[in-house]
Amino acid sequence: MLLPVSVLLSVLTTLAASVSDKPCGEFPWPSDDYTVNCDYSYSRPSYYDVVPQGRCQVRCPPDTEVLVGPPADGNQGLTDGFYYCNMVNGTWLGSEPVCLGFYNNVTMVTDESIGIRLVGGSSYGCVELYDNVTQQWGPVRGWTLDNFDPIDDAQMEWANLACRNLRFSAGLATKAYVKREWFEDDMWPLEENYELYPLQYHYEPRYPPTVPKFVVSKSPAPQREGATLHDVIDRVVRGPCLEGDRDCGDNAFGLCLACEGQQDSHTTSGASNHLSTATAYVIAHACAMYAVTVLLIATAVA
Repeated sequence: MLLPVSVLLSVLTTLAASVSDKPCGEFPWPSDDYTVNCDYSYSRPSYYDVVPQGRCQVRCPPDTEVLVGPPADGNQGLTDGFYYCNMVNGTWLGSEPVCLGFYNNVTMVTDESIGIRLVGGSSYGCVELYDNVTQQWGPVRGWTLDNFDPIDDAQMEWANLACRNLRFSAGLATKAYVKREWFEDDMWPLEENYELYPLQYHYEPRYPPTVPKFVVSKSPAPQREGATLHDVIDRVVRGPCLEGDRDCGDNAFGLCLACEGQQDSHTTSGASNHLSTATAYVIAHACAMYAVTVLLIATAVA
């Protein structure tokens, strides 16, 4: 049965209006892991090749503090933590939202076989390397970011290298949005509730001056198979940094990042998210002392 022409015209008009109201469609990454609030009527003047028509904001759960995913490009004026629909090509700017937890210096992912660990969270934090000379872990230093770099270009080759060393598929981010205060209602006002930070500035862990500092090379990080961060360390400073040596002494120049996805548990790497070198030593020492105690008791009884 054919529909009347008037009905077809009405349907087409409705569809056209819908496309016009939402040129990029609905927000493409709905999830139970966070809340999304959108204003599809939002618009603002174009900025280079971006013509915003509609925007959305993601609210992360209370037990998290950092959001990765919204576009972060100072050259395009996109540093407010919103997802924008770009009318130029009908796509949403950014990538799938990922909410990261708080920094905790006792949570770490370690691969002792190549002497690297990530301190702070299960997939995010700041990178440390192991120094065989001093037998200590120390921070990677001399690595800087520019807030105006597009997020995809923000030294991601270093994040990729470090994360692959730790059996993640790739780096996820070197900068992210840190949340401010939230409103309690489900449909909160769309305001600038996030602030863009390089993760090295946000975490900025402190270390005693005696730990080794691994200062990176200024050349690009290698992406070849088997490459490790140790391969691109320009120098290791053992002891206090010299005055004026910012690459060594500035806590904000650490290699802090987030890795993508989950660790690959099917490789033979020595990576672990629960045992550090110090912890392993303590356990081994305790076992040895227990064995000695048992032997002394057995000797005394005999």
